[in-house]
Amino acid sequence: MAPKKRSAAAEALDSQTDVEASDAQGGEEEVVLEGTLVCALTGEHRTATPQEEVLQSLVEQLHREYDVALEDMRRDVRVSCVSVEEGGRQRTRSRTVSITVYESGKPKDVENIIRAVIVAKQGTKPTAQAIELLDDVLSNLSERRDEVYGLWTNGQDLAFRRRTFNRRTGEPQCEDLTDFPAPDESLEDLEEADRRPLRIASGDSLLRTFKRCHDYLYGNQSMRGDRAFWQLLYLIFAKILDERSSSREFFVGATERNSDEGCKRVAKRLHKLFERVKEEYADVFDGNERIELNDRALAYVAGELSRYSLLSTDADAKGMAYEAITSTTLKRERGQFFTPRNVIRMMVEMADPGPDTKVLDPACGSGGFLVVALAHVRRQLLAKMGCPQPEQPLPSELKRVDPEMRRYAAKFLWGLDVDPELRKAARMNMVMNNDGHGNIYSFNSLEFGVPSLMNDEMRRFEKASGGHRAFDFVFTNPPFGAKIPIENPEILSAFDLGHAWTRAGDNGWMKGNRHKKVAPEILFIEACWRFLKPGTGVMALVLPNGILGNPGEQMEFVRWWMLRKMELIASVDLPGEAFLPQVSVQASCVFLRRRADSELAFVSSEGLKQRPVFMAIAEACGHGRRGEPRYLRAPDGTELLEMESVTERRERNGKAESHQRVRQVRRIADDLPWIAREFQQLRTRSPA
Repeated sequence: MAPKKRSAAAEALDSQTDVEASDAQGGEEEVVLEGTLVCALTGEHRTATPQEEVLQSLVEQLHREYDVALEDMRRDVRVSCVSVEEGGRQRTRSRTVSITVYESGKPKDVENIIRAVIVAKQGTKPTAQAIELLDDVLSNLSERRDEVYGLWTNGQDLAFRRRTFNRRTGEPQCEDLTDFPAPDESLEDLEEADRRPLRIASGDSLLRTFKRCHDYLYGNQSMRGDRAFWQLLYLIFAKILDERSSSREFFVGATERNSDEGCKRVAKRLHKLFERVKEEYADVFDGNERIELNDRALAYVAGELSRYSLLSTDADAKGMAYEAITSTTLKRERGQFFTPRNVIRMMVEMADPGPDTKVLDPACGSGGFLVVALAHVRRQLLAKMGCPQPEQPLPSELKRVDPEMRRYAAKFLWGLDVDPELRKAARMNMVMNNDGHGNIYSFNSLEFGVPSLMNDEMRRFEKASGGHRAFDFVFTNPPFGAKIPIENPEILSAFDLGHAWTRAGDNGWMKGNRHKKVAPEILFIEACWRFLKPGTGVMALVLPNGILGNPGEQMEFVRWWMLRKMELIASVDLPGEAFLPQVSVQASCVFLRRRADSELAFVSSEGLKQRPVFMAIAEACGHGRRGEPRYLRAPDGTELLEMESVTERRERNGKAESHQRVRQVRRIADDLPWIAREFQQLRTRSPA
């Protein structure tokens, strides 16, 4: 392939570190010290410590999930706490409450505090002594309120508490809860299955919840290997089935897990529900799976998950949460890694699959490409329905589009993976994102179409999908590396790229003997080409840069074969950090259209058709080499803040409400969304 030149898009991306870059996105910039963020409550610049980031996440959570107005919250409020020591002597201490919530419309004084949140330093153990600080605060809030609520967290663990008064002694007393009610809810709402509201997860709250549950099982339950991972997935699956049912079984009352009897009731409900899961999804489960958790552990995990509506939560939030635990587990246990979500989204947005286009990932892993394609089509359908913000749909809008999404997923989304456990993980991911799980098959994509290697699973896939020459889009990040070469002679014999080739004249090549072994990513190029519809089918692949630029006759032939069989549409060079900290690899995203048979049969004197190629070099991908977030910077290296106008949408009593909110934010330094938008604009100006 020709060496990459700096396109207009790539040159534009260089300015991301300049002030002009932020201007292009709209908004005024302000230079701030590195590692600084803006408090959503005060507008002040704060050092972005882990503790501060948790506090800001909780502000967003209280606002979005519990419907607490920002003006009803304050931070770092000092509360005088009086305690009686031995001998009857009173002692007064001043405690700092990280976030206080006040009764709406009332003065911001201690008498009107209805919720108190304490954010402890990262690493603080959730001991009774640590949580006693919160109890101390709650016990010294207004005595005229029969109950007030609080939350203690260290960024990972959550402890919800309620303060009441002992009926006999009149002394304040505190107890554990699985959640506290929103200001317009009561504790009774959280105790009854048919009254308890399901919250729509905001920001990173679902990611934190999944990780908290997984870490609890991995640590506290001594579940090593991938046992903790699968136990959590079983419960997530049960939660989704429950949300689709008329009666609620996946439910933990606010105080239910405080007693052994309550934990037993929860366990009984969930064991029964999981049996239903295995019956209704017999194509996913073998039937011998079981929940191995003791009653208290089961009640803990279920209590964490039961707060949220998984089906109504944003697809990207679900995807990031699900793939975080999936990728962590499979990297640790099997040495596998998955494509970063921002890379997937760029590839899907550039290829732009529509509601009537068939999509395949022949190495689908946990289903990342399929889920992002599903979300992409959902946004298209929501826009067609008249949804004003397809990126932020309301539950009623999701419900309206759900039948069409189920039809699309069942008919047009397909995935293959050689690992049967990954097939199960991908199917669960699809169920969590509107189904389509039946189209995930487990076999080696490189063996498909080789007569001697075809099995029943392959034949079922071929009959259902059409197999070769049937797909409009193929997305994949194939397994690659010299450590896992393909050596099966039956596979190698079936591929052009499984053979050695030598030059024959200026423009020709002569086929030679079969290679003894070939890197899998090379064969996947040809395998993906076979699945595409001739003339219109487009593939979007992640490929190591060695294929695109390494010298040597065999690599030259691979590139010649690609450009002979396909038309190059676009190539995006990814930064070296793109796959870190999972794995170090230099790679590009390559987009190619399969040529029609007629194009290959009748070649003009000018050669094969090749339109201008979109080429870009991404220099930032949102994170550094250790996975830490990276933000936009001014020319002198200082971080930039930008004013952002946000439209917040929610439903109250069946009616949609919208509110405008202006805030200062740090922009993640990620070129990939910019590249996708530039490509879309170019395609709009110069359609194929």
